[in-house]
Amino acid sequence: MHTAISETGSGPKIRAAIDGLPPYSAGRSVRDAASEGAVLELLGLAANEGPYGPFPSAAKAAFEQVGRANLYPESGFRTLRAELADMLGVDIAEVAVGAGGIGLIHHLSVALLDEGTNIVVSTPTFHAYALDARKQGATTLSTPVRKDGSYDLMTMLGLIDETTRIVYVCNPNNPTGGIVSREELLSFIAAVPEHVTIVVDEAYFEYAKSPEYADTIAERDFKRRNLVTLRTFSKAYGLAGLRVAYLVGSPEIIGAVQKVQSNYEVSNVAQAAALASLREHEELERRVGLNEHGRSELTEGLRSLGFEPLVSHANFVYVRVGDAKAFTKALEAEGIIVRPGNAMGDPASVRITVGTPEQVNATIAALERVVAKGLTSGV
Repeated sequence: MHTAISETGSGPKIRAAIDGLPPYSAGRSVRDAASEGAVLELLGLAANEGPYGPFPSAAKAAFEQVGRANLYPESGFRTLRAELADMLGVDIAEVAVGAGGIGLIHHLSVALLDEGTNIVVSTPTFHAYALDARKQGATTLSTPVRKDGSYDLMTMLGLIDETTRIVYVCNPNNPTGGIVSREELLSFIAAVPEHVTIVVDEAYFEYAKSPEYADTIAERDFKRRNLVTLRTFSKAYGLAGLRVAYLVGSPEIIGAVQKVQSNYEVSNVAQAAALASLREHEELERRVGLNEHGRSELTEGLRSLGFEPLVSHANFVYVRVGDAKAFTKALEAEGIIVRPGNAMGDPASVRITVGTPEQVNATIAALERVVAKGLTSGV
């Protein structure tokens, strides 16, 4: 028999910064719909997951590690860090590995933020930045993204003050897909005070093929003591469920991150899959090419229906639809789950993940049915 826990008395003292915090919302999934009794076969295009799964070699490497699940992971993830350092042309002391991009953002927040400090971003953007800042008692200063969906770096400079500890540059930006150019980024980091850590979030790096896009790890002009670059295996590498990402930056910042993270937070399974994935150069480029084609098809399909999607440099397309929740509900009724912009501060737009060619065709067909029913209109 279950006995209810008494809620009388003063109870546990939860930190004020945590007590009023909204729980993290990853967006609606096919599982969510299934748990509610959905009978329609649904296509989940809300989370920007790689549609092709892990590379076969990565799946094989991961499976081989399952038999060693009784053993703790390698402390400090040295093998994976060394492989990344060699591939990227940096020292191993300049590389940290963590449990996904969200995990590393959390570690940066713990290492760098105190109550009374702030972070600076453009919005809409990845909401984990502000969420983790609040966990540390810090605030978020923001300015809207530019019309193309990229970060407004010059306006952000004006928001930085003596209590700013982190400025995030999501490039390509999630959820809009916009990028800032190499020249803009170089000018920005040169103007940011040295006490502020610049975090360039390149979760969608592999998809960004514009000649204006900067490789902040390979290009020596971006070597700054107060700059770190975040990349992940969740998107182009298809390992979202295994939770593995990495940071590259000065030993000072990397060392601080390693002090606050668990020695064992990235499993042997995840490390093995990541290592195998790093060697799949040709298959990675093939999949990136498929994404580029699918992104173009989805963008043109939206335009043909009267919408004006932003130009994207990632594996998703962002489009203004009027009422994001109503549009999302209408599209789900047609079998497609997408991400409304409400949680990211934009209730008028949605983000649609680029799937396989078949999934892109299904998405466009569903969009046509929604528009034909008069349930929404391009705005």
